[in-house]
Amino acid sequence: MDHLSTGRLARALVLPLLVALLPAGSLAGQDSARTTLPPLLTAPVPGPRLTRADETEVRRKLQSTADAWNRADLAGHVAPYADSAAFMTGRGPMIGRDKIEASLRRGFWREGKPLQTLRYEHVSVRALGRDHALVTGRFILTGGGRDDATGWFTLVWERGPKGWREIHDHSS
Repeated sequence: MDHLSTGRLARALVLPLLVALLPAGSLAGQDSARTTLPPLLTAPVPGPRLTRADETEVRRKLQSTADAWNRADLAGHVAPYADSAAFMTGRGPMIGRDKIEASLRRGFWREGKPLQTLRYEHVSVRALGRDHALVTGRFILTGGGRDDATGWFTLVWERGPKGWREIHDHSS
């Protein structure tokens, strides 16, 4: 069998297999504007799990960030970030809680208060090991005479001597 016919045979065998393995709906257009999306990344993961108390604590700390934001406490909003947390921006990572706080102040605050109120939806907490969690969800900024601003976030939390801390934030 020459090289060309071997390639054709491989495509004839592999392509149908790949198509069969694609999740349903992968080839069809997806409605990205749906508002009733299921939680992201909820498939079971082998290995260590977070305890119910761990998940509750991570969710509580996440909610505390919105609560602090809405009472005009930016320092409280960033308090769960680790000192060396990374915040992904369009220009690359921003490293450090103080830099993150300064950036949020410049972009989303005026006269000592937030321009809009903050809430989270579709929050999912998934173990990445005993001491790490992946948190995904949607943020919504509303009010202040402005159009609503929404986006999705992926956060990595780490358990350390000071409890659960946010070490990575990618919000877009």
